[in-house]
Amino acid sequence: MLIDATTLADLAIFQTLDGSAGVFALVDRTRTRAGRAALRRRFEAPSSGVDSIRGTQEAVRWLMARPTLPSFEDEAIEAVARYLDSNIEVSRRTGFAARVEAVWTRIRYREVRRELREGVDATAAVMARAATFSDAVGAQAPPPVVRQLVDALLGARGVARSALSSGGGLLEVDRALRGESADVLREALAALAELDALRSLAETTADLGWVFPDIIDDDAFHLEASGVFHPFVERPVKNPVRLTGGEPTVFLTGPNMAGKTTYLRAVALVVLLAQVGMGVPADAARLTPVEALFTSLNPTDNLRAGLSYFLAEVMRVKAAASLLAEGKRALVLFDEVFKGTNVKDALEASAEVILGFARARRSGFVFSSHLAELAEVLATDPSIRFCYFDGEIFRGAPHYGYALKEGVSDKRFGLLLLRRAQIPELMERIGPRAGPGRIP
Repeated sequence: MLIDATTLADLAIFQTLDGSAGVFALVDRTRTRAGRAALRRRFEAPSSGVDSIRGTQEAVRWLMARPTLPSFEDEAIEAVARYLDSNIEVSRRTGFAARVEAVWTRIRYREVRRELREGVDATAAVMARAATFSDAVGAQAPPPVVRQLVDALLGARGVARSALSSGGGLLEVDRALRGESADVLREALAALAELDALRSLAETTADLGWVFPDIIDDDAFHLEASGVFHPFVERPVKNPVRLTGGEPTVFLTGPNMAGKTTYLRAVALVVLLAQVGMGVPADAARLTPVEALFTSLNPTDNLRAGLSYFLAEVMRVKAAASLLAEGKRALVLFDEVFKGTNVKDALEASAEVILGFARARRSGFVFSSHLAELAEVLATDPSIRFCYFDGEIFRGAPHYGYALKEGVSDKRFGLLLLRRAQIPELMERIGPRAGPGRIP
């Protein structure tokens, strides 16, 4: 699945806008640096294949049921990786020449010999641990994804055992491990990293009580979920999402701070985590995998590139439209698109884009906006549903229910929030107004 840096930032996957830890840190339960890197790759490029996602789900479920399987020490894995990548030249000599070289190395290059000995011992220890793990897993009929990773460990264990028990000297063993068997050993380390990443997905799904979504193999776009929430929200109000059948587009309205942007992030997160292969923060979910996840929640200007805020929005729309024009199945989420221009242009441009995107029936779209006036124009397309988040004024203060409802909201709390921040009073202190236009 294509997911660009802007979308990862919009969804606070690796860090939030204030630099705090993002969603990845919530999921990361890995024990090794290699496992953490493998997990990060899964978030940067989730699968879009139905069989691949289902296979990962099966592996994660299997590991959830076996939390006590043996684990691996990070330092041990790193020691083997450093050894395999060492710049010490691998010996190519055999027979009498090899024996002479071994004696010379023992006398003249003690530090080299010590480094090689530590690397060989580290490899032996990790392979012994891999043998214990493989035996424990193999006896429990693992699913194909886990079985494939275990097979890589078994292959490495075999070549390592052969080298270590050959009776040869240190340089001969080193030649077998770092020369003839290096690729097999690296594949084993990669397998251990993937197993660590999968266990992290399993632990997070179990600890947080998230649910596995049903993955649908269908040409039509489906995204249906109940009880969707964002894991960073304390005491969240859970909401549904439905982008399916003949209505793959939602036009979302509501006043400021009613929950529109948080909802968009929660919906996107369901799709992202589903295609990573783990559980999702919802009560239930089903979806067809997308080939691209695309958001525009927080566009910024770029003075160095000569882009105004509005032009940055235009370029973001163009990038999304290009994906759709290429025929890619995508989930596209836009928050307050074209707020960088005047209201008239925003109305016309928004209608053009929303009606255009709605033609891509193999994809799903959610557009949030304060421009309730768009509803009349958009109502001409039966594929567009209208939803809103409500808010009420009670004793001069805004109150929100954060529950998604069907329909359109034209409520605006901008002036109220301005007054609550005592902006009008500050304006009076600056000086008297020269003409009409006082905020009531």
